[in-house]
Parts: sequence; structure tokens; C-alpha cells
Amino acid sequence: MRNGAMIGFAAGLVSLLTPGARSARHAPPAAVVPNDNRTPSGQLRHGVLELHLELRDASWYPESDTGAHFPVYVFAEAGGPPESPGPLIRVPVGTEIHASLRNTLSVAAKVYGLHQHPGDPKDALSLAPGESRDVRFTAGTPGTYLYWAAVSDHTLDSRDQAETMLSGAFVIDSSGAKPTDRIFVLGLWSKGDALDNEIPSVNGKSWPYDEHLTYRTGETIHWRVLNPTASPHAMHMHGFYFDVDGVGDGDAYDRYASDQRRKAATELIEPGHVFDVTWSPDRIGNWLFHCHMVAHMSPSVVLHPPSAQPTSYAPGHGHGTADQGAAMNTMMGGLVIGITVVPASHATAPPPAPSATHTLQLVLSETPNKVPFYSLEVHDPAAPAPARPVSDAPLKPGLVGPPIVLTRGETAAIEVENHTSKPTSIHWHGIEIESYYDGVVGWTGTSDHPSPVIPPGGSFVAQMTPPRAGTFIYHTHWHDVSQIRNGVYGPLIVLPPGQKYDPEHDLTFTFGVGNYAPFGFVFLVNGNPQPDPVTLHAGTRYRMRLINITSNAVDMRVRLTRDDAPVQWTIVAKDGADLPPAQVKSSVADMWLTVGETYDVEYEATTPGLARLAAWEVAFPKVAAIPLDFVAAHE
Repeated sequence: MRNGAMIGFAAGLVSLLTPGARSARHAPPAAVVPNDNRTPSGQLRHGVLELHLELRDASWYPESDTGAHFPVYVFAEAGGPPESPGPLIRVPVGTEIHASLRNTLSVAAKVYGLHQHPGDPKDALSLAPGESRDVRFTAGTPGTYLYWAAVSDHTLDSRDQAETMLSGAFVIDSSGAKPTDRIFVLGLWSKGDALDNEIPSVNGKSWPYDEHLTYRTGETIHWRVLNPTASPHAMHMHGFYFDVDGVGDGDAYDRYASDQRRKAATELIEPGHVFDVTWSPDRIGNWLFHCHMVAHMSPSVVLHPPSAQPTSYAPGHGHGTADQGAAMNTMMGGLVIGITVVPASHATAPPPAPSATHTLQLVLSETPNKVPFYSLEVHDPAAPAPARPVSDAPLKPGLVGPPIVLTRGETAAIEVENHTSKPTSIHWHGIEIESYYDGVVGWTGTSDHPSPVIPPGGSFVAQMTPPRAGTFIYHTHWHDVSQIRNGVYGPLIVLPPGQKYDPEHDLTFTFGVGNYAPFGFVFLVNGNPQPDPVTLHAGTRYRMRLINITSNAVDMRVRLTRDDAPVQWTIVAKDGADLPPAQVKSSVADMWLTVGETYDVEYEATTPGLARLAAWEVAFPKVAAIPLDFVAAHE
């Protein structure tokens, strides 16, 4: 796992090896061909796959085929072009694989993953420069796997620069299966550990130059997502849930039983891991599937230094295809997949949108003293009672917005008023919403009617009818990282019909990051680095809504302890979706909470005493914690 994942973009760029540094006397190597993982490699005959792979030098063009390019090492089939990701290995269960590997590089390499699955992750083939080796094995258990290579005895998460592109997908299908899925191999070219020295990609290209997917409403869609990079990723779907069908560590794979498949809008994928999902769209429009780390869904600083990036929304500033031009208007980049959903061929016209029965305003303004820089207010005639004070001391300024509380099945119209000096947009994270209101400027909606920017002094009304009760997030989707780090976000809570918001027993803990004087750049709980204790009652069952809306804290852990030991709690929902009964059970109160993810847990302290809810990132030493003082019921 890379260090410093939350620290964000560093102040400047280090020098990078580019084709301009190559000697003019040597012709550049062949260009990498992006691999969409739709055509298996090798020749499969009579249950035997004959496969001939090579490790090669190549030039990688992460965006335009005439743009910036970088020297990399990649896999290729003998006689074929260099590919990123490497050639797809896909066979039915029981297949015998006869593979040859040839190292054409000037350095020694080790190749992992070319063995029977499940297998030993340390099993590797060593290849000296110019050496060839043969390997034979039976494919193994059906599932999704990885193969990859490294030089200089590097591990998967310590690979650097050219070797970071040496990865490919290895899929074993069940007997008789007819593959209809798509395979997405995440990429991350990197130099060292700094986020501003990375180029994220999907199947060999960075947004908006990667593949743009089109589906029809009602279609059942299967994806396999693989992460051979050195970083974890928080893969988030706009507008829809997906069911997680199975997970793996690259060498072993676990396909879930039907009652163990969880719904998710955001899924953490660790380095070297995979997950498979199924989903089905029921609303038309443009959508996104992307890593929720700001650094991985923004234009790469390597390719687009800050001085060269546009500072404001400029319709039509993109170049290339119409899709790419529209995508560029989002000010996004990197590890992003664009999705367009069109009506099914038999679809009838949708019914007219119902009139809103709940209207409210979300008002963004700037604070005079600039600490925090932004202030958010919710004006709601049906507003919940304010959270009770925990002391007589003046309220601390917080880098977080107040909760927005809606009701399942009730149509709400939220007017976002921008009283700041900067443009913005708001995304309703996890809500199953119509595309136009989703908040990705210039992309969601349709090409003819895209989601608009909210300019300074302007406003926008987002309409939604939440179909499920749960914990969601509203947050800026503007390209200015200072907004997400200055509290332009808050909890979005949807309650069942007839239920009133009860902050006495319904507790929300929103974890963020920001520059908070005098502490500097720190983790925050409900907008504060050192929140006051909360007094609760022993013998009372509380619902705790946990939200990670940091900028890049992909590997954040949350732990509830008493007497320095984790307690037991019950996880009841993820990303706003209730867990199936078979998955609701008591567990140790120590869990991953990746960026863009929410969990609902229930906890009851049986005796009075002090507990501590703490959050931290594995790669970042600072901890944010809030004391929970459980007192006797009569106090």
C-alpha cells in the first residue's frame, strides 16, 4: 500500500522520464495498444490453451494517441502489439495451459500468477534478459485472477514507473458458461509515493480517452474489476447499486452465495484484489463509475500541471470526439468510466415526474474569517430538531454541512443556492436519482441537456424521490479540491415514511479532512479535529451512521473501543442499503470505511463508562476521535 494517500497533491512536480529524454539516435518502441479485454489470447483447442507471451519495451499514450507518452514495460503476444493491460487469459474450467514466456527487456523480471488457481502468490517465474521459459498447468477453480510481473525483485505494491504496467487479467469460466461480462483492469503508472506523480487508467487509457459504455434500461450487466496497482481504490457508481458477486486476492477467488451478496454504491478494492458485480440500470442518461479518491478522478498532474488546467467551467473546451469533449467539461480525469443508458427497444415513455411535496434550500456561502472558508445552511420547513448541545461552550466552527433529512418515497426539491465567489455543483451520493440532477457538470443528464454548473450567485433545483431509507451524502462534485477540504458536504439521511428524525438515538459521524487552525491538515469528525464528548445512556440502543467523505483517505479504519479494546456492534446497512438478514450479525467494532462509503451500525453499552470512536488512515499518522460518555439511564 502506498504511503501518504491522504496527504494530497504535493507542491510541485519532480522531473519525469519522458520520451524527450531518449536519445535521438534510437527510434522509440512501439506504441501500447489499449486492451478492452474482450478477446482472449492464445489458441484454445481440445481443452489445451497454447499461449506465447513476451515482456517488451513500449511507449504508452495514456490519453490521446498523439499526446504525452511514457516508456513502459508491458506484456504482448508473440507477433502481436504491446498491450495494456496484458493479453487476456480466459479459459473454461479444466483447461490445460501451455505457456511460453520470453523476456525481451534489458533487465531481469519475475512473472507471477501463471499457475493453477488457487495457488501460492509467491510462485514466480524468473527471467533473465533475453531468456525464454515454458510452463504448464491446469487452470483451476472458476474465478477472476491476475497475472503480473516486476523487475528488481519489487513486490506488486512497490513497482515503479515502467514496470507498473506489467499486469493482465486471468479468468477461468465455469463449465458451459457463455461470457457476457466486461473486464476492467485498473492501472496506475507512478513514480515514487506522491499522488501528483501518478497516471490512473482503465484498460490502458485515462478518462476521457478510455472506453465509453452504452447499455439499455433493464439490461443485466456483469463486470469484473481487477486492481493490479499499488494503491487501494474506492470504486463508486453514480445513480445505481451493484451486487457484489465475489471477491479475490488475485490468486484465490471466493464467489458469494446468493444470501451473502451485498449491495453497494462504493466498493473498496485493495492492491492485488478483484471483485465481480452485477447491476441493471432503470433510468436513462449519462452516469459514471470511478475511483472516489480526488487524486484518481482528477486530471493527472503529470499530464496536466495545475498551471495548464482551466480554472473555470468552459463549455466546449475539449478536443477529440464529441463524447471526449463533453467528458473534458467535467474537469475530471484518470480512473473514470463513462456510461450512457438508453431506453430499451420496447420501453414506453416514463410517467411525468411527480410534484415535489417537500421543498428546502441548501445555501453555500463564504465566511468572513475564512475558518472554515465555506459555510453551509439548510433551510427546511420540516427541519429536524437541532442536535442537542454537549456543553455550554460556544460552538466550534465545523468543516461540514448540516444534515438533510428526506423521506422514502416522498418527492423532494432541493434548491442549491451558491452565495460564494466560486462555481460549484452538488452530487447526491448514493441516491437513485434522475441523471440530470446527479451533479456532474457537463456529463450527467444527456448530451443535449447536461447537468449545469451552479455559478456564483446562481442556484439549481435538484429533484429526487428516494426509493429506500438509509445513509447517503451530499457533496461538491466541482473540480476544486479546496471545496471538499472545506466542508462542502454533509449527511443526507432518508427515513421510512412516518418516522421522525431522532438525533438523541440516531447519531451521525461524518469523517472528513481539512486545514483546521491551529492544527494544520487533519482528520475531522463532524467537522472538528477535537470534537467535544457526547453523553449517551447505557442500556439504550443507538444507530450510528458512519460516513467517509475525505478527499483521498481510501484506507481509513474506524474503531469503537472501551478500555482500549474494540467492542461488539451490529452492521445493519451499507451505502444506504439494508443488509440482507443473513448478513446482519454482531461483529468486532473495527472496520474499513473507504472514501465515499457509508455504514450504519447499532450499538448498546450495557454498563456506564467512556468509549472512544476513532478514525485514521493507515498511511497517515493523525487520528480523529470523539469520546462517547455512557452514563446510567437515570442520570
